[in-house]
Amino acid sequence: MTPAVRPEPSNTLPDGVRAMWLCEDAIAVLVLLVVALAIAMAADALMPWLALLVAAGGLAHIVFVPRARYRRYRWELHEEELDLLCGVLKVTRTIVPITRIQHVSVQRTGWTSVFDLVRLNVHTAAGATTIPGLHPTRAADVRDQILARLRTPDDL
Repeated sequence: MTPAVRPEPSNTLPDGVRAMWLCEDAIAVLVLLVVALAIAMAADALMPWLALLVAAGGLAHIVFVPRARYRRYRWELHEEELDLLCGVLKVTRTIVPITRIQHVSVQRTGWTSVFDLVRLNVHTAAGATTIPGLHPTRAADVRDQILARLRTPDDL
């Protein structure tokens, strides 16, 4: 008998996450470009091509990766588990059983506040799993739903 295939999670992230990832990647590419330009100016020969290569690769990264990450990321809170799907080249499916959750935190930083987002961190003995961006009210609702399920008496 073949086990039933679990459907992919259906909840997507808010649009602000894509903008946040785009800005994060653009800043990283800009730093790499400055380093590549500094190396190119300090050395002769083929070094100007280094800066061009970094610029072209960085532009391609900025155009494609945040969009692909956003399109792939899905999550869903089921009665007995939190289901996450993420990745671009390597897709990872993470299923966190509700009974294994030790605590849930909502994290707001200066950076996420710019995009009116928070991160929802779910902690187990094995580590933490994060939904990288939710609107604050949605994150509070999900946190409260998880905590309510944790308070339900065990069936013995």
